[in-house]
Amino acid sequence: MCCKVLAIDALNKPHGKWCSHCKAGVDCRIYQTRPTECREFTCTWLVDTGLGPEWKPERSRIVVTIAPDRNGLHLRCDPSFPDAWRKEPYYARVKQWARGATETDGVVIVCVGDRMTLVSPDREFYLGTVAEDETIIREYDGNRLVAAYVKKTAGAGA
Repeated sequence: MCCKVLAIDALNKPHGKWCSHCKAGVDCRIYQTRPTECREFTCTWLVDTGLGPEWKPERSRIVVTIAPDRNGLHLRCDPSFPDAWRKEPYYARVKQWARGATETDGVVIVCVGDRMTLVSPDREFYLGTVAEDETIIREYDGNRLVAAYVKKTAGAGA
């Protein structure tokens, strides 16, 4: 599933499309020479013993990854199953992760292709596509997240 939902810059492979080197159900045809991005990727399901067999990406249709800033999680859903994360037992766990992320000012983001949704303990904020020169802005009322939106990063292009 990672060969479908993850983008691989070195291969010009976008999120949500099968890698041209993946032979579904078999293996990677360039495994020995695969790009660094692929070599360094660690599937959270393989290393988190708290995620049971129902979280196996081929079954859940979700690949769980650590957020790039290491303070939260990204859930990458198979675009053929965009609401997989809203089904149980996944949704309850996503909300649990969102509560935990709030305590560390982290985030839980669900990605379907390039479209992102930030999940808080009591709401969801659809962000759309977030470009590399954009930042996710979060606004709080006390400890409660009340708004989330995307803004050009300061100093980013004209």
